[in-house]
Amino acid sequence: MNWYDYAIERAIPEPNSGCLLWLGYVDDLGYGRASLASVRENKAHRIIWTLAHGPIPPGMKVLHRCDVRCCVDLGHLFLGTQADNVADMIAKGRMNVPPKRGSQNGTAMLDEEHVWAIRHFMLRDRLFSQAEIARSYGVSPMTISRIATGQSWSHVTENWPYAAL
Repeated sequence: MNWYDYAIERAIPEPNSGCLLWLGYVDDLGYGRASLASVRENKAHRIIWTLAHGPIPPGMKVLHRCDVRCCVDLGHLFLGTQADNVADMIAKGRMNVPPKRGSQNGTAMLDEEHVWAIRHFMLRDRLFSQAEIARSYGVSPMTISRIATGQSWSHVTENWPYAAL
């Protein structure tokens, strides 16, 4: 089967980006999916690449220049390694950065010193209930519970740098 005929029957041009958008099933990650007996792939862009260029070499991926996962335009696709994919992602500013911990997180209501005091004085010595601590700091009791169990602020340990203060 000709790749162009296969694609044109199942995709539509997007006039603003020049992408050829897959009209069939699109998975939760945004990739077009299909099956074709002669091709073992199930991602639409990989099927199109295989029909046009033959099998994808081992260790190689079909990458999108346009970053549109359901695009099957051959001019927007290129072969590359996982390292190429990551470098492309970083260069385009699409890298997911892990959330900032503790007081570095802009939504934090507490800082490390408060958490250390809560965990190592108020909770350990049972000076106050979790509800009382929560009220005094303006946070939810669940926040204090997670501090107590180490589910949050786990980087604030017994040997935390400011423990000597």
